[in-house]
Amino acid sequence: MKNFDFYVEQLPEDLNSYELKMFRVQHDESQLTNYLKKLAKKHQASKINKIYLVRYSSTGQIAAWFGLKAATLPYNDVGDSFLIPAVELTHFAVDERFRNPLGSDVSVHTGEYIFWNFILPIVKDVSEKIACKALFVFAIDTPKLIKYYKNVLKFKELPNTNEKQFFEYAAPDYDEGCRFLYYPLTE
Repeated sequence: MKNFDFYVEQLPEDLNSYELKMFRVQHDESQLTNYLKKLAKKHQASKINKIYLVRYSSTGQIAAWFGLKAATLPYNDVGDSFLIPAVELTHFAVDERFRNPLGSDVSVHTGEYIFWNFILPIVKDVSEKIACKALFVFAIDTPKLIKYYKNVLKFKELPNTNEKQFFEYAAPDYDEGCRFLYYPLTE
């Protein structure tokens, strides 16, 4: 791979399950692989989640996948309480065979490229059509991943928030201990 030659598609209803099973998740994040193989098609068909596959153009191989859905976030301040419209990045995984920089002269990693060129444009397009103030994720709470979301993808943390109580209703049930991070679409 010498260039960023990817394309994105929605998860096809008739996609061969074998192809999903070939996806190699990084860091033993088996819950992501299990979701892709067992629930992704069902959730997309019932409009619970929209799944996108990122394919390497020359081979058609799945290089990454991500999920997006509409959501709201609670906002509570002194005497003021309402819901903030947002989009949740429900899943984001890069096949371990595609995680390194694409070519020796490229300083951008695959996940970073996919975020800036596929995920964020979809979310920004939505935010131009409907009210939407932020993109958020419940990230697996490992120092390396949190640092990546904050430093590379420019996500932020909410200050002084008891996440367990504040976001308990929305955190993925398969992954206790996730950290809430958000990317503001408006400042």
